[in-house]
Amino acid sequence: MSMRNTFKILFYAKKNAPLRNGNIPIMGRITLNGERTQISTRQSVPLKLWNASLGRAIGRSSQALLVNEQLDRIHYRIEHCYHTLLCEQVPVTPCMIKERYLGIDQRKHGLLDFFRRHNDEFHRMVGISRSKTTYYKYRSVYRHLERFIPEHYGCNDLRFKEIDRKFLADFHRYMVLECNRKKNTTWVYMIAFKHILMLAREHGYMDRNPFADYKLNCESVTRNYLSMPELRSIIRLKPESPTLQLIRDAFLFSCFTGLSYIDLRRLTPRHLQRTRDCLWIHTFRQKTGSPVHIRLFDVARAIVRKYLPDGCDTPIFDLPTNGWCNSCLERLMAMAGITRRITFHVARHTFATTITLSQGMAIETISELLGHKSVRTTQIYAKITPSKLERDMMLLSKKIDSLYQDLVPVPVEI
Repeated sequence: MSMRNTFKILFYAKKNAPLRNGNIPIMGRITLNGERTQISTRQSVPLKLWNASLGRAIGRSSQALLVNEQLDRIHYRIEHCYHTLLCEQVPVTPCMIKERYLGIDQRKHGLLDFFRRHNDEFHRMVGISRSKTTYYKYRSVYRHLERFIPEHYGCNDLRFKEIDRKFLADFHRYMVLECNRKKNTTWVYMIAFKHILMLAREHGYMDRNPFADYKLNCESVTRNYLSMPELRSIIRLKPESPTLQLIRDAFLFSCFTGLSYIDLRRLTPRHLQRTRDCLWIHTFRQKTGSPVHIRLFDVARAIVRKYLPDGCDTPIFDLPTNGWCNSCLERLMAMAGITRRITFHVARHTFATTITLSQGMAIETISELLGHKSVRTTQIYAKITPSKLERDMMLLSKKIDSLYQDLVPVPVEI
């Protein structure tokens, strides 16, 4: 271990979370090489007895003396845990010191135990800073592992040191062959599993990365989207059912705004703002938290006027579940003469391709409108349509022909 390690223990009062008796809880902070973690000391004092600069209770009262005695014991135990870990010659992190202090030996941790605790913490943050869809993904990977490990390794859990390249290959093969998962679904699950092992390394449970020499590949998938004639045929539909009318209109609104199903369900009049003669949507994507600012085209404005509720916080589109919407879209597409399978998410692809990219909008602008954090994500959605390719080549041809006209003295018919 390098002599440059900077190890520090600090006690501080959590002033913004007073207890019912008026006392302030005392927390401990373990810092090592710029990384830190917090622990509860289970001690508390009146705020007037706490000295922040000393990290100690002040005065000669029995309460102050008892609190300081307990803090000294905690300080000694944390230091002892730190030096014990150093002697084991493993990379030490603040989390490892904390868990050793709490009696949790990371060497006995199992993969499923760690994964389960990760998912529990992730689930508590869903709707705050985490996506429900991402939580479902982690939960699915965990359930696959929960079945795979007993079936193939004959135990309820595996220690992290037993996870190697062979384990990854076996688990990968298990999902494809025994669980019948498609290649790209398996790729997504393996990426999620890779992230879990990365977190385990950060906590000090692993000293190597088994994914370091393990290649993950996905198949290139052609994204489905609607053409302009197909959009017109859907606009001209006259569904008799109010539910089909709602889903048709919501789907078209998504085609002309790029909003996803979940963001459309959350859309309220509060997200609409008028700037001069233009109506804009200002919202955040639930999946990524990225801000989205979209100017409404006439089609979208006509739809939103039709469903605008009285309350500012009332959803504009009272949509059923995504699965039910997709079932209704099957009927609508059949009515419009479209034989391909169209889901609600195809509207987002249509916005990226037919509505924006094919009309000459820059990919960077489209990325902002879709609320993507990376242009690379947008490039997956946005495909060049034949009409745009033909138009771009025609413009390029005119430019090139005018620049090099003197090199073609005699027109040649082919």
